[in-house]
Amino acid sequence: MVLDAPPMENPPTRILIIDTAWLGDVVFTTSLLGAVRKAWPKAELHALVAPRGESILRNHPYLNRLWVFDKHGSDRSAASLWRLASKLRAAGFECVLNAHPSFRSRLLTFLTHAPVRVGYRGFGDGIFLTYRVQNDLAVEPDHVKRRIALLKALVPEAEPAPLLVEVSPEEIKWSERFIKENKGNDKPLLALIPGSAWETKRWPSQYFAELAAKWIIERDGFVVVIGGSREQKIISEISARSPRILPFINQPIPRVAALLSRCNVVVGNDTGVSFLAVAAGAQRVLILYGCTQVDYALPSPHQAITAGVPCCLPRTGHGAHRCRWSDQPWCMQQISVDRVWNLI
Repeated sequence: MVLDAPPMENPPTRILIIDTAWLGDVVFTTSLLGAVRKAWPKAELHALVAPRGESILRNHPYLNRLWVFDKHGSDRSAASLWRLASKLRAAGFECVLNAHPSFRSRLLTFLTHAPVRVGYRGFGDGIFLTYRVQNDLAVEPDHVKRRIALLKALVPEAEPAPLLVEVSPEEIKWSERFIKENKGNDKPLLALIPGSAWETKRWPSQYFAELAAKWIIERDGFVVVIGGSREQKIISEISARSPRILPFINQPIPRVAALLSRCNVVVGNDTGVSFLAVAAGAQRVLILYGCTQVDYALPSPHQAITAGVPCCLPRTGHGAHRCRWSDQPWCMQQISVDRVWNLI
């Protein structure tokens, strides 16, 4: 719902999109980039992200410039915020779309002095923003649609664009070498994403291991298990089952994206890397949902797999950190290996 929507007289010629959130959030914001480029094809388009989002947008074909704001590191002081605001003012943006709901992002949007400033409702929005958009997950859980609502405040007919993360030719060559060196270049490749920052979103590691075994036996394929340092123990346990299960731990995001783009199938939890697989061009992605709502309308042939049980499904947010019914997420255990296999 748009709370303020006086019409724009002329299309903007220089636009800034702000999203300093997590990896998955920036992946969703690539849909907004595509929609903005379609709405205003001649505009100069910039984006402002945190360091963790830089690798997602570094090679994006729709961007003219990428700004990086290390809000939790070297730029966390008020003086750093003011210096960045001065640079953004000097850039002369005519329109800012702020896809991050924090007060700091709203303040930074205001400090650009752009005549058109669109963002989500929150403290100070009446002063900082010229267009205010509702950001209620209980009303609209879809991450992409909430971002497109920012553009709809100005272009009512705007529609979501596909998620897109551009993989560089160098990273594509690297992924080809990686697959060849592991003797998997003539085999179908399955990627597993067993991690999540939220314990209740994790499919049991034993289930991932059983799925990998099925892929190897029935498809004569290779498996790569992807995650960060916090998933190292789980990934090591899964990959120890077979020499055809390759651990891929704590690697740079561009390499993760390149490898995902070569996969025949990706199966992962509701986490940012699973959506990165969609954006990078994996052939088929299956995302597992238990205690959380399906928060993105996956385009075909990708698919969401839901537990479909009366659990603690929230209307907002990520769900609980721990399951109230079991030591392991009860709802995720209800998604059987056979059910996932039959959808591959």
